[in-house]
Amino acid sequence: MAIREILTGQHLQDALRLAELGKTDLQEWSDVREPGLRLRVRRHNATWVLKYASSTVTLGPANRWTVGETRKMGSHIRAMLKSGLDPRPWIDARLAGATVEEAAGVVLRRAGKQNHEWNLLTLMERYRDDHIKVGRIVRGKRRAPSKKTLKDVESAILQQPFVDISALLVRELDERALESYRNKILSLHGGSASRKGLAYVKAALSWARKHHSADAGLVGVSQWWRDVASLHVEKTRDRFPSVEDLGMTIALAEIVRRLPGRSINSRTSDTTLKALWMMVLTSQRREALISTEVGELIFDERAGDGWGILYRPPHVMKSRREHVLPLPPRAMNIIASSITASRSSGTNWLFPATRKGKNEEINHMDGSSVNKLLERLRGRDEKSQSATMPNLLTLAGIEEPNWSPHDARTTFATMVEDWTTRGDAASAVLDHEGSGSEIVSRGAAAITRTAYSQSQRLALKRIAMEPWCNAIIDAVEEARPRARVLIEKMGTGL
Repeated sequence: MAIREILTGQHLQDALRLAELGKTDLQEWSDVREPGLRLRVRRHNATWVLKYASSTVTLGPANRWTVGETRKMGSHIRAMLKSGLDPRPWIDARLAGATVEEAAGVVLRRAGKQNHEWNLLTLMERYRDDHIKVGRIVRGKRRAPSKKTLKDVESAILQQPFVDISALLVRELDERALESYRNKILSLHGGSASRKGLAYVKAALSWARKHHSADAGLVGVSQWWRDVASLHVEKTRDRFPSVEDLGMTIALAEIVRRLPGRSINSRTSDTTLKALWMMVLTSQRREALISTEVGELIFDERAGDGWGILYRPPHVMKSRREHVLPLPPRAMNIIASSITASRSSGTNWLFPATRKGKNEEINHMDGSSVNKLLERLRGRDEKSQSATMPNLLTLAGIEEPNWSPHDARTTFATMVEDWTTRGDAASAVLDHEGSGSEIVSRGAAAITRTAYSQSQRLALKRIAMEPWCNAIIDAVEEARPRARVLIEKMGTGL
């Protein structure tokens, strides 16, 4: 029988002395403070052991651990046995020099692999395929997934900071590892990417905890990841380009078709210019515009006088509602050439890409094309910088040279509210209110019927669209002569 006492360093020294003599068949001391912990001597061996229920686990040689260290080990091992985990890998790792946390990781990894639990890569792929791609059910109807969200998730998976942790089992992830991942993205890709990457991993963990706890290894795990916060605070957009700023930018883009530093005679395409025009004239988000099909921009026969109708289906709108926008005659005249060009080239896209994709297919242009055009005009892209090209927008006197197409929405809303007595006209155009049915594709007749339905408030939108489009077109026409003079003064390099 074991002698029950509060084990001390003296008991350890006595045990080691007995083992050195090698004359003791069996001698045990049982610690009163740590249940089941025993110091055992048998012949030349002095060892620490832990008894729990019907199990006896050897903790290692007596001279490897102090009494205090062994008590802590006993507590860890008892918790593992209680949870049904095999503590031997943990003990082996500790004997090999691993820390308590590192040894715990070894146990979790082995248990997870035995149960075929998900690693982080599997987690994110399942979240993408089984949740993002499927879409959510809202008011009894399934919403199509957001292409932008899907693209963001896929980008996060491919980023190096995630690749570095992708092989970790989900159950191995802890606050330290998640914060390290967040900080690496912040350092490599910036604050916005860090905020998004962290948000998607946290969302995937919460989704898996709710729907696939066993497979993901999250059974009984508290949702600790909710407390890991982003370090990045999004700045409030305060860019407000004037109508004159927008007009001069378009005028410069039209005139400066080829920029210096290009090894070939590459010019800004007509498609990109028309897309810039369309984004400014309609004040719609670029993701909703670049995928416009030829049949979704029609002349409004009811209104006559050259008015047009732009129809956007629910799956391209942020609101997930179909959206119809009236286009005044002057705006339709500008965009009409894109309709003709697309039909003559055999593509169904109003803004087709300049290069064919896989399988020789023509897709619509990339949403970043217009932003890249603006960066070239600012002299900020790599080739412009190597050619020491100046910022043309600043030279032209544009007060807000760093504006983006999205900022035009702010200008539109503010100016329209000043010009009209209907503040809700701007909201109707920007799709901040209203409702519609889930319709994916329609013919011209169906688009017209939708446009004149009460929910689309076409007459209200005309109140906003006509003065806005006229103001933008007038601003471009006024800016063209000044833009030409500016470029001529700069010489033939542009």
